[in-house]
Amino acid sequence: MRDERIGMVHRTQVIGLLGQALDEGLLTMAQHDARVVAVSGATYASDLLGQVQDLPPRLHWDPRNAAPPTAPNRNAGRTALILGMFSLPMAFCVVGIVPAIAAIVMSTKGSGARGVNPALLGRVLGIISVILSIGALLALIFVRSS
Repeated sequence: MRDERIGMVHRTQVIGLLGQALDEGLLTMAQHDARVVAVSGATYASDLLGQVQDLPPRLHWDPRNAAPPTAPNRNAGRTALILGMFSLPMAFCVVGIVPAIAAIVMSTKGSGARGVNPALLGRVLGIISVILSIGALLALIFVRSS
């Protein structure tokens, strides 16, 4: 097997195995801490394998069975942005609350990237549209009652 780059998910799995070994008394606290530091700085799968190779087989880490890091759904972020933009002008007709709520829900599925991204923009536009829709509904109720 090729020595592949690993991510935070993989490091977390190995740290969990090391914690289990510590709980079972197979490692001292100093050994555990040293291995956790090594795992935190690991870049390749072989770095992680080296930290658990002397433990019993039930505590070995298998990179083939390791869960790959999940990426945010980029289409959900774009969909949230489109729904947020669509809901803004509709908010003045009160019906904009429906696509606004959909934009907010979709933005949670598309978030993950740091900084300004389509999911974040869709969420902000959705929230603004909800507020404007509620304001339009209150204005409509006020006008009808007076």
